[in-house]
Amino acid sequence: MLDKDRATEVARETNDTIRRSFVDAHPSRLAFFASVALQDPEAAAEELERAVRDLGAKGALINGYTNIGDADTARYLDEPANLPFWDKVAQLGVPVYLHPREPLPAVQRPYQGYESLVGSAWGFGHETATHAVRLMLSGLFDTYPDIQIVLGHLGEGLPFLLPRLEHRLHKQREGAGLGAAKRRVSEYFSENFVLTTSGHFHTRALYDTIGEIGSDRVLFSVDYPYESMAEGAAWFDNSLLCHNDRIKIGRTNAERIFGL
Repeated sequence: MLDKDRATEVARETNDTIRRSFVDAHPSRLAFFASVALQDPEAAAEELERAVRDLGAKGALINGYTNIGDADTARYLDEPANLPFWDKVAQLGVPVYLHPREPLPAVQRPYQGYESLVGSAWGFGHETATHAVRLMLSGLFDTYPDIQIVLGHLGEGLPFLLPRLEHRLHKQREGAGLGAAKRRVSEYFSENFVLTTSGHFHTRALYDTIGEIGSDRVLFSVDYPYESMAEGAAWFDNSLLCHNDRIKIGRTNAERIFGL
């Protein structure tokens, strides 16, 4: 594990390299999300501001929880220590892409004997959907109502699962562990989340996602190099969307959300 000073240094070096080696070579085609090291939330906020204002980053991409110490000691994005980072996100008005990572080793018992499920096949979605729900329940979006979180893979199953979650939370409203949220999770989902099609090329799931969150909050994405550009594009071209939705999902939503 990197200490917080080295992690911050690596994030800065990464952002400089991406801008210099990729974006500068193709400025009309490429843009990027900033790397930030949340081992030190204050330094992460400073680096995000530098990356956005000086390098032209369109937001930040964070790979799930942050390891603090050993592999089983993690801090999630909803925890109070990260508030300086969220304050800067809100100030800059840029989105944060919550990218999946594997569940913590200590909670991987259900995957033993089926290790292929730990990553993108199953574990990524379960881990990231739970992380997103933590953000909804934490009160973060009450404090910062304009923050936008991007989720890939058509929302990691949340368009289908969230109505059941909301129903049961309402039934348990007098119980413990409900968080600080002042509104229903569906309200945060429809106002503070943007979903991409990355790696989930299934038309019925796309229709369900549009039905739950609206076509203004869905972005076409492929998940290259893990998925095929040709396969993703062919699926989208044949998905029987109306013209207006196809234009929004394929281009204009991204232009609006990322300020392109």
